[in-house]
Amino acid sequence: MSHNDCSNGEVSGLGGPRGRSVARHSRVIALSLALLGTGVAAAFAQTPSTPSTDPAQQQAPQPGQTQEQSQQQPAPSPAPPAEQPTLPLYQQYPIQQPGRPPITPGTPPSTTLPPWTPPLPPAPSQTNIPAPLPIPVLGAPGLPGTPGYVGIPNLTLPGAFAPTITTVRGATLEFHPTARVSEEYSDNFFQTSSHAEDNFRSTLGPGFLILLNGARTFGSLITTVDLVHDTAKNSGDDIKVFPSINAAVRYLFTPRLSLTLTDTFVRNDSPNAVDQFGLRRGRQTYNTNALGATVDWLLDRIATQAYYRNVLFFNESGSGSGTGNGSVGSNTNQSDQVTNILGVNASTRIAVDYLVRLGYEFSRTDALNGNSNGNGNGNASQDNTSHTVFAAASRQFGLYTTGGISTSAQFQTNEDTKVYNVSLFGAYGLPTGLSLSAAVGYSILESDTHSTEGSVTANVSAGYRFNRAFFSVGVFQDFRQTAQQGQNFGTVLTRSYFGSFLYQWTPFINTTVNVTYSENEPTGTGNQKSSASQNTLTYGAGLNWQILRWLTARLQYTYTHQTGTATFGNNQGLFGGGDFAENRASLNLFATF
Repeated sequence: MSHNDCSNGEVSGLGGPRGRSVARHSRVIALSLALLGTGVAAAFAQTPSTPSTDPAQQQAPQPGQTQEQSQQQPAPSPAPPAEQPTLPLYQQYPIQQPGRPPITPGTPPSTTLPPWTPPLPPAPSQTNIPAPLPIPVLGAPGLPGTPGYVGIPNLTLPGAFAPTITTVRGATLEFHPTARVSEEYSDNFFQTSSHAEDNFRSTLGPGFLILLNGARTFGSLITTVDLVHDTAKNSGDDIKVFPSINAAVRYLFTPRLSLTLTDTFVRNDSPNAVDQFGLRRGRQTYNTNALGATVDWLLDRIATQAYYRNVLFFNESGSGSGTGNGSVGSNTNQSDQVTNILGVNASTRIAVDYLVRLGYEFSRTDALNGNSNGNGNGNASQDNTSHTVFAAASRQFGLYTTGGISTSAQFQTNEDTKVYNVSLFGAYGLPTGLSLSAAVGYSILESDTHSTEGSVTANVSAGYRFNRAFFSVGVFQDFRQTAQQGQNFGTVLTRSYFGSFLYQWTPFINTTVNVTYSENEPTGTGNQKSSASQNTLTYGAGLNWQILRWLTARLQYTYTHQTGTATFGNNQGLFGGGDFAENRASLNLFATF
């Protein structure tokens, strides 16, 4: 799914043995991890490209596919024969609803220029559809077929020592110990409006990485256990334990039937690790887990999909940083909850160039503690059930050009809320470097307790890849059920604007610059209706360096400024209410053994 515009080995890192090693290292790290965190990775994470239901738009050959599937697609231009990075399994299977999964702090940064990938149009509003199983275009004239099952070519990770490799039922398991060391400084650790406290956070994070590669089964698992020490007073235990897990595995029963499992678990006290839109605030320790299971089944010309997600989120009262302290950093974040999502959809091609898709999604959110936590959100603990139906029709105008129309209707039991949307969507790409994905429409929210509210909706992202640089910009605006993505703040109208820039100085060093501005307004469903909004501005810069083939360094600076925090009743401690600003700088070392 990628195209490398850079023919200069000096820049691409493929010109010599070390360059090939670094390229292979980056490929496997990308497979094992979602590229989240700093710089351009953050931009991708904030508004991920949303995969299309049109199998023909999945251009890159994917593991486990056969020539039989390939011949069902229109013949494109021959793909470049050069070795291309394999998309990480997390990027092949993102949740299409804007809102990335939690960031696992042990995720190392990418030190290479990201490849160009064909754009994919966004999914319908209010849905949580995973990407359909990619079907490659291998049946085109002049391209060799791939008979039978294949795994991921060259799936291996260079480390400081020889890896532990074993074979289980024909699949290769590769094991690597990992470690990260981090030192972070914050000038307002508890994110308070006054009496700000400095803090130095020291982190030692041992862990391990497992790569699984077989003819029918492939995936990865990475886990890190961060041992954290803070210098600020009232910051909690001397040593805090923050584990994190990222896992994804795909099994192909037949060339047309597959099962994909994903799981992300994070225990931490950093708000930005779990909330990209700036709703959460403070240093209360939380636990969140997002489990997903998806079955893709190609029945003749009909691509069917069934998926399940379980999203668990709860705060730890009286433990962790800044909790149990009424004077500094006291946190009264929303109720704990568990959300179950079950969906089905089907798509088929009509008259070669046209594709239609229909689907249904059920969601149930249950509060775990049965009270509103005194956060000014009287509806926060109410259980909520929603039913969403959606439809989309599109036409493929070219190999990388798609346009269409989508509509969705959602019915919630909380306040008898209804959300209707209609949008025009499309995608346009040029292998020379341009990638554009957009959906623009209008949503109407109705409820029994508040007047009807309408809003223009947008989910737009654009990027361009130069010889040594990459930049991306985007905008998102729509109603969101926040409980479906993590912490429950009810149904919120979110506006978010972002941009990022990456420059590759050498094959092993790049710098990143990013900025994000988000606004969140309560709608009265699961929160208290208000005309005010909570606004968050975040910008920063980073330097990533592949010091050795097994050792990566990241230097990062981030500035955060938040206003309107009373809108959702966050942090009502003595110094907790009101606006705040925070400067944060960190140095991280990531090692693979």
